[in-house]
Amino acid sequence: MEVIRTVEQLQQCILDAVDPLSKSKNIASSMINHMTNTFQDGGAQLCIQLMKEVFEKSDAQSINLQHQSQVDSLIFFALTTIQRGLNKETNNGECIVTYDCRLELRQLIYRYVFRVDTSTPSQRTIIMPIFLRKKIGIVFSQLIQIDFPQPWHSAFTELVHLCETGMTCSCVVDILRKDLFLLVLDGFCDEVVENTSLERNTLIKDYMRGMECSLASSVPVAKSISAEILHSILSIFHANVQVMYTPRSNAPGALEWQKLPILSLSVLKRFISWLDISLILTENNIALFFECLNRAGPGDVDDGHGDGSLASQCGLEAVHCLKEIVSKGMEQKKKIELIMKVNFLQQITDSNIDFDRVDGTHINIVIKIAELVTNIGLELLHFYDTKSKQTEHTSDATALTPHMEILMNLFFKCFSYDDIDVSGAAIPLACQILTSFQKERQKHVQDDAFNLFPYIPQLQSVMYQQMKYPIDFEFDYEDENEAEEEVYRSELRKINQTITRISPQMSLDFLCNTFSKFHTHLSLIQTKEIEAALRLVYHYCEGIRPPPGNKTALKNHQFRDVLIALHKSDITSHPHREILILYYDIAVRYSDLLQDMPELLPSVLSAISGNKGLQHEHPRVRSRSCYLLLKLVKALGPTLRPTVETAIAGIQGLLSNQVLSLHPDDSLYLFETIGLLLGQTDLGSKQQHQYLLAVIYPHIRMIEALLMSSDLSSNIEHYGPQLAFSVAAIAFITKGFTKRRSMEVQDILGETMAPCLKILRAAPENNDVRNKIMIYLQRMIQCLGDKVLVYMEEFLNTLIARSTQEDILDVAQVVHQVCLKFREIAIPTVEPIILPLLEKVSAFIIEITGGVENEMALYQDTEILHFKKIMYVSLLQVVKSNCTPILLSSENVGSLEVVLRTVGEGALLISDPLIKKTCLQVFHELSEQWLVNDNAASDAGIVSGFRSYLLDILMPGIFRVFLRDDFNLKDASHVRVLKETTHILYAFKSKDDLNIEQYMTTIFTGYEQINGEFVDMNLSDTQGAFERVMTSFLQKIKLK
Repeated sequence: MEVIRTVEQLQQCILDAVDPLSKSKNIASSMINHMTNTFQDGGAQLCIQLMKEVFEKSDAQSINLQHQSQVDSLIFFALTTIQRGLNKETNNGECIVTYDCRLELRQLIYRYVFRVDTSTPSQRTIIMPIFLRKKIGIVFSQLIQIDFPQPWHSAFTELVHLCETGMTCSCVVDILRKDLFLLVLDGFCDEVVENTSLERNTLIKDYMRGMECSLASSVPVAKSISAEILHSILSIFHANVQVMYTPRSNAPGALEWQKLPILSLSVLKRFISWLDISLILTENNIALFFECLNRAGPGDVDDGHGDGSLASQCGLEAVHCLKEIVSKGMEQKKKIELIMKVNFLQQITDSNIDFDRVDGTHINIVIKIAELVTNIGLELLHFYDTKSKQTEHTSDATALTPHMEILMNLFFKCFSYDDIDVSGAAIPLACQILTSFQKERQKHVQDDAFNLFPYIPQLQSVMYQQMKYPIDFEFDYEDENEAEEEVYRSELRKINQTITRISPQMSLDFLCNTFSKFHTHLSLIQTKEIEAALRLVYHYCEGIRPPPGNKTALKNHQFRDVLIALHKSDITSHPHREILILYYDIAVRYSDLLQDMPELLPSVLSAISGNKGLQHEHPRVRSRSCYLLLKLVKALGPTLRPTVETAIAGIQGLLSNQVLSLHPDDSLYLFETIGLLLGQTDLGSKQQHQYLLAVIYPHIRMIEALLMSSDLSSNIEHYGPQLAFSVAAIAFITKGFTKRRSMEVQDILGETMAPCLKILRAAPENNDVRNKIMIYLQRMIQCLGDKVLVYMEEFLNTLIARSTQEDILDVAQVVHQVCLKFREIAIPTVEPIILPLLEKVSAFIIEITGGVENEMALYQDTEILHFKKIMYVSLLQVVKSNCTPILLSSENVGSLEVVLRTVGEGALLISDPLIKKTCLQVFHELSEQWLVNDNAASDAGIVSGFRSYLLDILMPGIFRVFLRDDFNLKDASHVRVLKETTHILYAFKSKDDLNIEQYMTTIFTGYEQINGEFVDMNLSDTQGAFERVMTSFLQKIKLK
């Protein structure tokens, strides 16, 4: 790669890099990056030389470039490269850009940008583009950060002097100087003020504030650098504010001139938060802010950017400044005194802000005013809470009253504003009002004192009005704008919940009053009106105590009457889909009422299962109806007995309807609903058999038809999801027969095993099929009992052989369930598949490690532990379920030693205490079963080898683990490991007559002085006593 060595090369590279049509664009960018990474100063000196030449040629009008934009690109690119260098340091903490280089850059900017020391400062007629001015501001602020106050102690004095020259802006240079002064301060806030990670930045701020620090002694605030800067910012504002309100001329820099007051306030707001409040908090300044606010324009001005007129932009920055003042950290009492002295709320009330007409004032300003009112309100309410605790009426409380009254007036203006950003900004204040109201109710409030109770009904009313969706709201849950509307209303519902929790009766009275205003059929009520009213009903229980609120709420006869009236109304005839869904949600949430009053049930079921629900034209209604019908059936159970036949016929009709398609998940909800209707509604065995036959047999025939497809094997990607769905449907139907099932039901369900096995044979590598088959098997284990074992071995063999790293755990869990459910009966089924399962898991471990487990990545270690845990847990389930003879069968006994040593390695080498405990549990279970003299199932040679391994290898090894520093006897998980170890030793003591004293003495040679514990262990006649002595012994050893 060619290396940049000259200014000419650098210039050409920059021009190529910024030219989107240049064929050398990528090469040029690479060369520039190479320069910044290899040059000692990051290429800064070369960039400064380039800038100097470009500036000189530009001034002499002899630059050999095609367009002024190329000049700007060269300067911008050079400054960006210098900016990177200014951010880098050498090993000794010095900036890689030398001081001489920084000084030259500063002088260059002064001469050619600020036009200092030039004979023709006023001849400039072109103003730099904003992106370049901002870049100069950032780089110049970096120079201040590095060199101020030493060696550049006059940095801010120089800038202030430059900006105050020609305050009336008689030429472009005057405008540019002030603009750049403000942009430098803005960049300074980015680089220094808000970057608190550097100690030097804090020192610079302290120095500027006149505070005593390591850089200088203290000076009066009024004489500090910060005071000088603020004076200059405000001077720029005052000198140019009238220009902002006058028509713009066509002169160069006219727009930038008019924006100087806006930029002044934008910078000022960033200084308010960290400078002494006395510098800002003057009558003139506050009057200035509110004057800008009063002159703000309407929001319907077409400015092309949505920012409003210049007057509106200036008003917005003024509100920002007021917000910073109110948000400034100080003691609560001083903050309240400030709010009262300035009389913020009254001045906002007296301003020209139009709260009544949207866009009467620009929306950005109204939003910030709402935030300002909220901030002030939170401060006042916190103070109100402290004062209301006092038993005596104080002068502070008296002074607070008028401000609280104005606050509430402004709060309601903001909260009721027809824009969610404005109203949403007032929600934190609404929440605090309710919190303060709750505290107010708990104590006596004097008659002449301010209290919140009279305002709560209005808060409820505004909240309810704001809950109503706009007329054009489409309930499109994928639309971002509508998502914002939904988030806003979720916050309103939390307010409603809070009101209900504080005063349930007040909330209920409001709810009842709302419905009483509907003087016509509910189906004719406007969507936004009835939706908001139904929301009150649906969410009412969320604030009711004690939980569950839906049951407690139904004990209130007034609320029950509302629900009864709703069920008897024509609400299901409402044309809007969301109203139907919300009504069904209410029916399900308060389903206990339907249990108590079954006469209300037919109309609900008819609606939800007909063309107003399951068969509705809109897919969302159909989807929600599937889910809600399932919940309703679960809740009502036997109450639905009279409707079973009709309901099942309707559901089957929908499932077979080719026009009204359902999502597969929704269809599964319906299959589960059918199962619940058949299995949990107290149907007789004969009726269960009849209905289940009618549901299952068509399904089996459909499976057989799919399996007979001529292109099944070649097009399994197409048929796989259909076959998987068929299996899942049967599994979901069986959920209704978990508790009770007749022999006839078992026979029908049993007939599904063969077709499902055929599906697995046809598509054993299809992920969906395997997943659904495992779900199906778990359901069949519960429903069929040991009849499932006839097919289980082939199912498991196929699943294990085709399993993946992702689903082997699910396969293992089916094996575990078989062992736990059927215990000894499962031995013939599990015996042939246990070794293939363990071998498959081992193969996955080898896939991860490549056969070498050294220096694995962290994620690989996690995956390996995951698979080893599957092995250990599988073995534990086998031995705990009395299926241990599986390990001793002729097919498996040859691998027994390898299996046990693998489990032993897990106990000794894996640090995870949960895995250690699992491995030790395996040995404990085997000890209990094999260390019995008359156990005919255990081979003497095997028991002898097992005994030797445990006593000679495993136990000494595990005690070495206990003595390590990382084994903590105060850690519950480690204590469980110790407990399992004592179980094993106690089994040897009680079943194998092991002399614990002699054995422990052999292991712990050198600890004879505390071997009295060994005697106690030998004498322990209970497991608990043995465990306590062992724990005491280990504690003493670890202390030693």
